Amino acid sequence: SDWARWAILWLTCGGLFGQFFAFDIPSALNEQMQASLAASTHITGEAFEYYFGLLYSVYSVPNVVLPLVLGLAVDRCGCQTLIVSLGALVVLGQIVFAMGYGLASWPAMLAGRAIFGLGGESLQVAQNCLLFRWFRGREVAFAL
Repeated sequence: SDWARWAILWLTCGGLFGQFFAFDIPSALNEQMQASLAASTHITGEAFEYYFGLLYSVYSVPNVVLPLVLGLAVDRCGCQTLIVSLGALVVLGQIVFAMGYGLASWPAMLAGRAIFGLGGESLQVAQNCLLFRWFRGREVAFAL
């Protein structure tokens, strides 16, 4: 039905918005994180920049290969199953990252970003598959 198609479109848009928002949180809070973590972990500004860069690197490394592999998995498992699983990884990763920040633990923050990265880009592949199933022709360009 038309209602279901538009609900799916809005839900995928909301999910991607949340994912991109969570991805960019460290960048938006860079100065606040540096002030907070420098005091509690006693690291220098140079060390902070190193660890801060790692927050994005550990997210990106799995995404060199995973979207290709999970693109094939979409055909075997179905996009709904993968969307739920990968979405759970994104949420779990952000929770671990937030807890790591609260504990001023760089290893926990890095682990959270790595978990987040396991689901992040691959989730977009699975969501695109779902949108292709519900939208046809010129609607696909609008939906994507």
